[in-house]
Amino acid sequence: MKKIFALLLALALTLSLSVCMAEENPDDFYLEIKFSNVFQPTEWNYKASQKLADMITERTEGHISVTYYGQNELDCYGDSVTQAANGSLWMGLEEPSLFADYVGDAAVLIGPMLYSSDDEYNYIMASDVVADVIARLAEENIHILDTHYSFGFRSVVTNRDITKPDDLAGVKLRATSSAMFTKTVECLGAIPTPMSFTECLSAISSGVVEGFEGSTSTLAGAGAPYELVKKVALTNHLIATRWLFMPENVYQSIPEKWRTIIDECAVECGKWEQEMCAADEDTQKAMLAEQGVTWNEVDLDAFTAACAPVYDWIVEEYGADPELKDKLVALIQEYRASK
Repeated sequence: MKKIFALLLALALTLSLSVCMAEENPDDFYLEIKFSNVFQPTEWNYKASQKLADMITERTEGHISVTYYGQNELDCYGDSVTQAANGSLWMGLEEPSLFADYVGDAAVLIGPMLYSSDDEYNYIMASDVVADVIARLAEENIHILDTHYSFGFRSVVTNRDITKPDDLAGVKLRATSSAMFTKTVECLGAIPTPMSFTECLSAISSGVVEGFEGSTSTLAGAGAPYELVKKVALTNHLIATRWLFMPENVYQSIPEKWRTIIDECAVECGKWEQEMCAADEDTQKAMLAEQGVTWNEVDLDAFTAACAPVYDWIVEEYGADPELKDKLVALIQEYRASK
């Protein structure tokens, strides 16, 4: 036991010495980072990710070289989060509920039927509640760089007329690998079928699923999903958002000179994506309408009630704070009252 303790202490001292030396000589510090997610070239998350990789590499003069791999080429979803927790030279962009295995409250922050606008979401992301979750993720070796990488709201996309949860009875929908997303699809009334979106179109074509839940940009995206499914039920059940992250120990090993640039680039590209996606939504909808896509309103009260059990499930599954949802609702109401 003493030998193990001595070894761990020596490793800690070596790391501390290396960080000190890097701070004293930041221009001698170089790092290569792989950046992975599932998105396709036509999607705003892909565009923002490529922009971020190029920006960090350029502004740090190559001292922090980030290479982006989209389209599920490298680890994505929960595997990407694991890469960070394990301290790999890694950067990821994934939806926040995937961090719930480390800090359960992360799933509550993007639970169903919670937000109605990007502004409400941004208000919560800037709160002390989220700062606390981010601090606890850092203790799990997951450093959150930014939370702005949003691309609209997720709705139900099929070839059926859907206005209430009962209309989804027996309907198989593609779901992401996130357990919370799968539970949400189930509570919406459908049968969730988890798979990567790269598999989704062939699954629709072969009848394995009848559609998916996703944003306007996803429907308009790579592979032309709108050719297969034409009806969008505006459930807006989840905000389509991703958090940018990397390993905490890797982040702390980078000299402050370069960390500051990474921080600035992360926020700049996140806000850029959110703004560009919002501005592009009308153009995308016009294109989709020309392809025969239609949208319909739904019974939001019925879907909200149907999704309420998701929060109880998050508490049971991840040990999340049972009062957190009410705290978030109070903050959102506070924001709405201020407008």
